[in-house]
Amino acid sequence: MSERRRRTDPRKKRKQRRRKLLTNILIGLGGIGFICLSFLLSALFFRMPSETAAVSAPKATPMPYDAERPFTMMDLTIEQQQQLQQQKRFHVSDGPRGISIGDSLEKILDRYPSKILDQQSFDEQTGEQSDEQQILYCSDYYLNDSGKMTALPPRGLLNVDSGSITVTLLAPVVPYPPGTKDDYGQYEHVSCIYTINPETMSVSSIVLGIDN
Repeated sequence: MSERRRRTDPRKKRKQRRRKLLTNILIGLGGIGFICLSFLLSALFFRMPSETAAVSAPKATPMPYDAERPFTMMDLTIEQQQQLQQQKRFHVSDGPRGISIGDSLEKILDRYPSKILDQQSFDEQTGEQSDEQQILYCSDYYLNDSGKMTALPPRGLLNVDSGSITVTLLAPVVPYPPGTKDDYGQYEHVSCIYTINPETMSVSSIVLGIDN
């Protein structure tokens, strides 16, 4: 009999990565993390109802997206893109990829890539990062001219700082010219920042922005 080769379920692998990242977040939160531990195990893994579910904003229909691809300008609606040109930065209740106020951190991690999570420990960082920042994904990770490790956008960063949690997604409005690295800052970028309530691990704020 020939042996049947078992293929790794991509969904199972993504779930394992999310669990690893959530464990790292708890470590970064310190004391607050231990307080949140029992809540996380219940809310994320046993699917117990969250108190924030009843007050969640109405869910918008998500734009078509691929969870393995990074955030880009195309994740925004035409109306959001037009508003960015006028205001440069504003809050929304319904953000990209169908993520709204009140949704869980796990939902964010499920709808964006986390490609280098298995290659980097929580302590490793770029020169642009704090000691408690995790790279979810980036287009390149390199040593810049100043001798600092740099995550080139499109990138996703998760920051844990003094009990607050943010997920910051950054992408060029148009693709960089070939060979762009240290000079990427001169180009226009679109961003999406999710602020997470550490007590409930749910989205409390979504900010869209554009700058160069």
